[in-house]
This record gives sequence, structure tokens and C-alpha cells, in this order.
Amino acid sequence: MRAIDLAILAGRKRQSPRTGLVHYYPGLEGPCDTIPIFENFCFAFALFRLKTAEAIHEGKEIIERLLAFQTEDGNFPVYLHDYPKAWDFRLGKKIAPIFTHILRDFGTVLNQAFKDKLLFAQNRIPEDKKDGFEKGGEYPIPYNRQLQLVLDKNIVQEGFEPQPLPIEYILAEKDGFSKRLLHDHIHQLHSAVFYPFTTTIEIDAPYSWHNQCLYWKGETLHSLYGLQIGETLFHLPAGVEIGRDDLFEILTYCDISAETKLTINGQRGMVFSLGDIVEIHTPAMKIALCFELVEGTGDFCGHISFGNRPNQIANVGSHQYDAYDWQIGIRTLRRTGPCTIKCVLATQIKE
Repeated sequence: MRAIDLAILAGRKRQSPRTGLVHYYPGLEGPCDTIPIFENFCFAFALFRLKTAEAIHEGKEIIERLLAFQTEDGNFPVYLHDYPKAWDFRLGKKIAPIFTHILRDFGTVLNQAFKDKLLFAQNRIPEDKKDGFEKGGEYPIPYNRQLQLVLDKNIVQEGFEPQPLPIEYILAEKDGFSKRLLHDHIHQLHSAVFYPFTTTIEIDAPYSWHNQCLYWKGETLHSLYGLQIGETLFHLPAGVEIGRDDLFEILTYCDISAETKLTINGQRGMVFSLGDIVEIHTPAMKIALCFELVEGTGDFCGHISFGNRPNQIANVGSHQYDAYDWQIGIRTLRRTGPCTIKCVLATQIKE
């Protein structure tokens, strides 16, 4: 299966039989009435890239309908019902490369009237248009091939796994898609605007460290958030008021999965002390954590509970109370001054 096939499937799933357009609103499950402009241009371009007469004709019809909603300054509304207001001032520049590629790659099979409409719409968009990734180009994008994960500086967690990025579908296409990428996602539709390209920073390993987060292979893409390689020092400042509420000053997170097991000194448990060994077991990797007080005095207690890391985006709407992580935290019971707690982390890759 190709990335463009996933884009078509994502578009068809959200295509309304009544309007023929993609209906979608972020975070809303099931049918909705909103018609996003960018996603519909992506779907139309994906149809063009199928290179069949029927698909090109359908894509052409969608684009002709969308062009009617271009504003006088060349921009487009985020959603059809917003017209003539365009809240995203860069949306036109995101759509412009689609016009460029259609005119360049499909100009010979399009009638002049349609090409004139596209050229007119393209010329109304302010300059600084970007062509995006060129066919066969090379770009310095850090990418772990085994994990099929782009090590982006702004990786967010969506549910139990990192949110897939549109370019991951392009880079993973040659190796076959992982379960994470095969799962239906709107970014599959966004990937339609990218032609195949390669990266000059490719990592071929079963794990990766990135931005205080460890990612490794499994039935799902596992991650441990909030620690550094080897040792992590947590400096707890003076002047913290310790009251009736729990005070967790140190928190790290590991995704919940059916194959993940947490132990304390080799036994199941939920409460631990400084100096105890907390281990995370998966079939592919074992991780050991040990928290120690290295400066100052105080009493602390460790807890393993359900929670969500700060960059979790799935706990909204009907899922706002769902937990996707094991939260490993150090609770402060009492201390009178600044303290430093060290966490030592060791990993073991299982054959």
C-alpha cells in the first residue's frame, strides 16, 4: 500500500455522500457538518495523483467548487461556512503548492478553461509560495526507520502513541507501514501534498532518545517521557508550601499497553521509596529507574498511578478523563530547604 492510497481512504471515510466533500472537525468523532478547505484540496490532489480519468474528473470538480470561496486578497476560509472571513492568513500559501503541482504535472490532460481558473487563483495568492518537498529530493529530517518516527522538536502524544506526522507516511512507504501509521488519521490525507523524498539523517535502531523522551519498538510505539540518558537531576527549590494536597515535584510517564509491566524491586506494586528499583518491562526492552536524594534533607514517597503527560492531546471531549500513561511520581511529604534528587536510568535491549 502507498501513502497516496492511505490518503484516499482517509478522504473517502470523511466524504459526505450528500455534498461530495470532506467533512471534518478536529476532536469531533462521527459525522459532522463542517467542511474544511485545506483537507478538501488535499483530497482533490490525492484524486489527481491516482491518475485515472474518473479520479481526475472528481478532483477537478471538487477544486472548481472550492475556488469559488477564494477571498479577494487570495486567501481561503478555514471552513466553508466561515466565508468570506479567512482566519488563517497563511492558508492560501499552504494551498498554492497544490495548484503548482497540478498545473505542472497534469497540465497536458486539463482543458484550458480549468487551467486558467487555477492560474488566476494562484496569482491572487501573495508571493512567498513554497513548493514543499520536491520529487526525489533529499532533506535533513531526523527519522528512525525501524520506529517509523520523525524526531520532530514538537512531538505530541495522541492517545497511547506519538501523533503521526504527514511526512512519516512518505518516509515509511518503502518499508511497509507500521500499525501506528495504518490506523485511520487525518494526517494520512495531509500526506497527499508530499511527493516521495528521502532524508539525509536516517537512524536504523530499535530505539531513539529525543527531547527527554525514549521511544522503542513493540506492538505499539512505546515511550518514556521526562528523563535524560543516564542520570537526570531534579533540583527542588526552597519555599514550597506543603499542605493537605499531594505535592508531586517529580513526574515521568510511560505509555500504557497490554505488553507493558511495571515492577518495584521485582514485585508488583504501586508505592516505592527512594533507592527502590522501578522496572518497566516490554518484550523488546527493560528499563530500570532508581531515585536517590543527593542533596538536602526530606521525606519522599514514590507512586505509580494513571495519568497523562503534558504533551498529551487526546484527553479532550468525551476522553477528557481517560488516562493513557503510567505516571511515576515522587511525592514530597516534608522538607525544609532545597533538595536535589537524582534519577539513574538503565536500559537493556532484549533479543
